[in-house]
Amino acid sequence: MTPQEKFIAETQRQIEDWQAQMAEYKKGLEAAEVGAKAAYEELAGQLEESISNAQTLVKQAKATNEKAWSDMGSATQKALDQLQEGWQKAMSRYS
Repeated sequence: MTPQEKFIAETQRQIEDWQAQMAEYKKGLEAAEVGAKAAYEELAGQLEESISNAQTLVKQAKATNEKAWSDMGSATQKALDQLQEGWQKAMSRYS
């Protein structure tokens, strides 16, 4: 498996994990009181943006040829790492 293919597979797994977590938080949102509901909605917006950004990274990685990937692979991984940090930070505020 090439580094590019590995990145794509790992990022797609991360997206699936995030989507599962989003489903759980949406269940909590439905049961939340009015005050807490606003906080859940804010978190859901942040998490959905992270998923969208990760999906964009996957699309970019798929559209990149192997030579170009060697130039952009580390930058793309750094972007994913930042998304993961943001996700964890957002989740820790509401856990």
